[in-house]
Amino acid sequence: MSPSFFQQDLSPSSASESSEDVLLRGLKEKESWAYQQLIDRWANKIYRLAFHFLRKKEDAEEIVQEVLQKVVEKIGTFQGQSSVYTWIYRIAVNQALMRLRTMKGKQFVSWEEFAPHFENGIRVQTTADWSTKPEAFFAQKELQAFLKQCVDELPEDLKTAYLLKDMEGLSEEEVCETLELSKPAMKNRVHRARLILRERLERKYVR
Repeated sequence: MSPSFFQQDLSPSSASESSEDVLLRGLKEKESWAYQQLIDRWANKIYRLAFHFLRKKEDAEEIVQEVLQKVVEKIGTFQGQSSVYTWIYRIAVNQALMRLRTMKGKQFVSWEEFAPHFENGIRVQTTADWSTKPEAFFAQKELQAFLKQCVDELPEDLKTAYLLKDMEGLSEEEVCETLELSKPAMKNRVHRARLILRERLERKYVR
């Protein structure tokens, strides 16, 4: 019977390893405790991310199974050029996007339709004043549902960056590593996603 995670070799060399290194080593050595660690650490994170993309419990659960299986199958090819953390996120994003693309009738909005307009370098539209809205307004179920719809309809590249940065709370460096983007490109996508969401909410509730 394989020892538990806490019963692993604690020799100086292994004790100096990070928990990520220990997990990586365990997975490569096909240790049962490492598989359990993988599930414990990642199943909920993958489910949450997949649900943001797919909005269906059954689809998100299937993505969890697919991602964990891929991690186990591909762990031998992991070269350590990124962290295990962002590598697993990248697999999860790719699996969710592949599933999303198979969904018929999925609607996306045009970025240009909601882009701010400038003339001679000056923004033509004024920014709506949300401060007049009472705090209870922002907790409305209708508002929350519309915001989810707007996120769902974001262009795929903007939505992915927005979900990882603003919904999953990854750092800028982690988002860049996961999506293999430069920092300016990543920040541009997140910024455009936020502008679209703000514009859509303003058109519906403020103007």
